Amino acid sequence: MMVYVNKNRVMSPGKYHALRSVTSEHGFFEVAAMDHMIEFEAVYGTQPASFAQIIDAKARLASALGPHVSALLLDAQYGFQALAMGSIPRNTGIIAALEREGYEPLEAPRSTVMRDGWSPAKARLAGAGTGKVCWFYRPDLDASIGASQRQLIREIQAECNDADLPLVVEPIWFPVPGEATSSKEWRKKRIEGIISSACEAEKMGVDLLKLEFPGYVTTDEEIEESIKALKELSNTLTIPWVLLSAGVNYEQFALQVELASKAGASGFMAGRSIWAEAMTLDPQKQEDGIKIAINRLNKLTAITRAYGRPFLPQLSLDETIQALPIDWYKR
Repeated sequence: MMVYVNKNRVMSPGKYHALRSVTSEHGFFEVAAMDHMIEFEAVYGTQPASFAQIIDAKARLASALGPHVSALLLDAQYGFQALAMGSIPRNTGIIAALEREGYEPLEAPRSTVMRDGWSPAKARLAGAGTGKVCWFYRPDLDASIGASQRQLIREIQAECNDADLPLVVEPIWFPVPGEATSSKEWRKKRIEGIISSACEAEKMGVDLLKLEFPGYVTTDEEIEESIKALKELSNTLTIPWVLLSAGVNYEQFALQVELASKAGASGFMAGRSIWAEAMTLDPQKQEDGIKIAINRLNKLTAITRAYGRPFLPQLSLDETIQALPIDWYKR
């Protein structure tokens, strides 16, 4: 098993500690993504959910899943209140969603929209160990938007560096109206886009990548092609990367996590594929849904630890002295 330690980018003690706070003791990112808004707003059916109801729903789910993950991915509007309510275990890390985007249908041209009044510095002060940005990136559709999206990441990364907040970037290669998403040509282009977007984000200095699965797993041929794409991805990147679930069913996601882990992934950040059944007002169904979610998390964790690449951010004594000399704090 390889231990992933990136020695090419110098980080402050604060960043090292922050990354350790969102990984497990074994060095994996085992994260339940709960930065969703539409799913929690819709659980109350046709009646508009109140602010208190949505906070309560998120806090209850965070309390149930927190002991089974290394970190929870939360939004500022409805998620961070769970910290003040004491719903999150003290050893569970926090990743803060920095953008305002939801999961509405994607159309081009599209840019990431940051949440007004929220920032990496505020997320760090609020208790986050890491920040996350969902990055819509299709430079093939509009070069000017592609350029502005790259500039956005550079600016956010600079803000995160100032706040000692590690940054997770989540590149999204989205379809647009008129594209035949079931065609071999489009699927090939999507896989290439996932790999190239990851490489582009790494060049801009991000600390961690949350990636879509570069392929498909419904046939043996698709699985073989996915393994090739995963190998290319892993051989290209020098920073840790984890897999997102993208709303696929749990069985497919578990297979994707296994294949990605064998290729060098350092964990997962998954949402609906894990806890979708818990989104109900029926107390018994909710309890059953939480049990299903915990069982899924435990299985995904076992897969990750059996096959994945741990990320253990640490330097040797000599490397530490070089990176942090006697007067390092002055700089």
